[in-house]
Amino acid sequence: MTVPAQAISAEVAIVGAGPVGLFLAHLLGQAGIQTVVLEKRSGPEAPSMAIGIMPASLRLYDRVGLASALVTAGVQVQTALVHDPPAILGQLDFSGLPPPFPFILTLPQGELMRLLREKLALRPSVRLMVAHEATGIRQDADSVHLRIQNAQTGLPAECTARYVAACDGHDSPVRQLLDIPCAATVYPPSFVMGDFPDDTAPSRQAHLYLTSKGSIESFPLPHRQRRWVALSPGGGQDTATLLQQVKIITGISLPAQAEQWHSFFTPKRQLARSFHRGRVILCGDAAHVMSPIGGQGMNTGFADAWHLAGILRQTLRAGAALDPLLAGYASARKRAFCIAAARAARGMWLGAHTGRLFSAARSLFIRRVLLRPPLARHLPAYFAMLTLPPPPPWEFP
Repeated sequence: MTVPAQAISAEVAIVGAGPVGLFLAHLLGQAGIQTVVLEKRSGPEAPSMAIGIMPASLRLYDRVGLASALVTAGVQVQTALVHDPPAILGQLDFSGLPPPFPFILTLPQGELMRLLREKLALRPSVRLMVAHEATGIRQDADSVHLRIQNAQTGLPAECTARYVAACDGHDSPVRQLLDIPCAATVYPPSFVMGDFPDDTAPSRQAHLYLTSKGSIESFPLPHRQRRWVALSPGGGQDTATLLQQVKIITGISLPAQAEQWHSFFTPKRQLARSFHRGRVILCGDAAHVMSPIGGQGMNTGFADAWHLAGILRQTLRAGAALDPLLAGYASARKRAFCIAAARAARGMWLGAHTGRLFSAARSLFIRRVLLRPPLARHLPAYFAMLTLPPPPPWEFP
């Protein structure tokens, strides 16, 4: 007996309920666009992963009434100290950035996603469907037909939408179904990171340690926790490697049993050859991936979502021609990606080199050039992504 497929319809289908897909859903919901969000996972996401939300992204969230909830849940990082132990080379002060967000917000990705999911209840035109995976795509002149499967029951379904946004991550099954190739480069260094309780006095300071033996990044998190990211010179992936590097470089002993979350990553750069095929558009990591050092990847995806939401509103509500708008989307978002990815690669390169000679030259350059006028005045906006090309200033009702 053949089980008939469940029929689902919407103006826009979003594949992937990560931060970028959920933000896009809010933007479309704010405009009253009938939207279905398909997420193949049913359980909770890992609690941390990406943590930095930049002022430019907060401005976009503010336009749809979400920034206040994010700021309340996160930690406002106002200064970042740069160390070459035992000396402090200098600091970056974000408090002078333009209002209303003169800081970098740290909010673990899992908490951000939970908050965005909860707020979707206020968007009556948006439907979130978990445990539903896209397994096939067919397009005609007016619509996209997604073949999907319920991961819990195994039952098939079909979703018909005017447009589909693929927000399904760096390995994007939708991109693979469309047979869109990617140019990818894997970088040599590897990093290990973990979240630990922070028993020191409440702090809004981030720390960057650059030494001849490696580098460490440290960021405050909500609930009196702190993220530690270490260069892994030998490629070690375990907690012991992280603890050893933190101890050697900073002198701080972190308790292994108190680690709340742990991960290992080897950065890569990846760019899809095309950002759309027909009525299916790639967004966020499905379109491009950069080194996570510097926290720019997720934020570049938020700008993608903003740009794409404006295009979908123009086509669905104002009858604008799709192809010219998508050509502009691909051009603008590739340009923003290339700038951000180059910055992330430079930051990674600066911290990934070891050895006394390079370390001494790096410290001298940071102290005498980067953290002194005139460059020092421009660095906070640079690291806060305020100097990247912004997406179009769409208005969402």
